[in-house]
Amino acid sequence: MAKLLLVVEGVVTRDVPLESERLTIGRAAGNDIQLGDSTVSGRHAAISRLQNYYVEDLGSTNGTLVNGKSIQRRMLHHGDVIRIGRHELRFEEAATPDFTRTVVIPPAQAPTPELPSGKLAALHALKGPQKGEVVELTKPFTTVGEPGVQVAVVARRAQGYFLTRVGGAPGKALKVNGQVLDGTSHHLQDGDRIEIAGSTLEFCVAGDD
Repeated sequence: MAKLLLVVEGVVTRDVPLESERLTIGRAAGNDIQLGDSTVSGRHAAISRLQNYYVEDLGSTNGTLVNGKSIQRRMLHHGDVIRIGRHELRFEEAATPDFTRTVVIPPAQAPTPELPSGKLAALHALKGPQKGEVVELTKPFTTVGEPGVQVAVVARRAQGYFLTRVGGAPGKALKVNGQVLDGTSHHLQDGDRIEIAGSTLEFCVAGDD
């Protein structure tokens, strides 16, 4: 399992397992990692997990650095050092022994999960630049939204379809049926309406063949 190590003057002071799909870091109460430092913004950065781990700056005042370079959003690799204010967080991802290592299947060859009753689904654009278009959700992962503004992923699993926010500008709320979705996955149901990056999408499930 991946984790963040909080390092102060070369000494590890805290070990945070990355168990959830999204974790927030900041000075304000309510963050998963709260840093009591005036150089840290209230909601400073977030760590998201999809197929890989990503760090994203949430519009902080002093920025977020990875290995000394300012970033907006970046995929994390083992050993990367994230600097937030005066704090360093080292990303570590446990290596898997060769005899148990999972083989990564290229996206083109990835098997499609079997859904209950063989039902498939699609997103119908009701509002926005793609109004009237239909996106069939046949892939294991489908990205929706607009890079740099707001991005989410619809994951197709055996249990159904799940929507997860993976990036976006501060103040841009992802909503499902009018409710803000932040930090958790939502199990999509037929008729759900998704508001993202100025567009409204309706999730529709096809009937059995």
